[in-house]
Amino acid sequence: MEILVLGGDTRYLEIIESLSKKHNITLVGYKNTYINNKVKNIDINEIDISIYDIIIFPINGVTNKNMINCRFNNNPIKINENLLVNTKKSVLIFSGIPTENLTNMLEIANRECTYFMKDKEIIKQNAIPTVEGIIADIINNTEITLKNANVLVFGYGNIGSLLTEYLKILGANTTVAIRNCYDKIKLDNLKIKNFYSYEKKDLIEQLKNNDIIINTVPKTVIDEELIKYINKEAYVLDIASHPYGVDQEVLAEYFIKSKLYLGIPGKIAPKTSGKILTKKIIDVMGDV
Repeated sequence: MEILVLGGDTRYLEIIESLSKKHNITLVGYKNTYINNKVKNIDINEIDISIYDIIIFPINGVTNKNMINCRFNNNPIKINENLLVNTKKSVLIFSGIPTENLTNMLEIANRECTYFMKDKEIIKQNAIPTVEGIIADIINNTEITLKNANVLVFGYGNIGSLLTEYLKILGANTTVAIRNCYDKIKLDNLKIKNFYSYEKKDLIEQLKNNDIIINTVPKTVIDEELIKYINKEAYVLDIASHPYGVDQEVLAEYFIKSKLYLGIPGKIAPKTSGKILTKKIIDVMGDV
């Protein structure tokens, strides 16, 4: 098969290395790296899009002004919105997330895309390096041990539930902010403190008394009105995707230490994460 990889980050090195064992790989956006002598580096203007069976876009898709991020290039690369028009009808297209620009390109060409970050199994497997990255970040950015620290976690999905398990093992005094009764039942059975985040009085009390606040929910969980109640010595870590959970600029105005930490698997364990993505590609290809 002919495979085109358009940009990407460190995770893609594992994908390229693995797939190049059986397939022809063409790369765009890898000027500053060498993988092996089986892959071919070309310029965006040299692409004959009609020959490819598989096209892989970056995890963050096609960004504003039809740019693709290239970790191994000096600058992002601009692609034409009609790039996919002359692709094979059978072409398999992959990306991490849907973006407005990529969706537009797919609609113009009448093509479909498989999104890694919508796949339940990938989400589940990525939770492990994500949680390990969260723990590492907290250790590096706080002056207290996790043991006996008061930690508030927003969300009890794949990441929130695994994170809570890790924190419990490490001896943190963990409280989870939840939205539904199903999560409450689970947490009560595990004897982990929890409360409904829409109960403003309880939320304010928690914000005042926690040393570390971690958000895993991709929506506003602490608005500008609530930020003033956060413990001024706290560390606030937001790992949720857009629109994020806490306004970093407002936190800065209150001199509260914080961080927006995205794409953790690709930073903390790119090889493991790359293997997870490679498996998905091979499954869709039907490759044995």
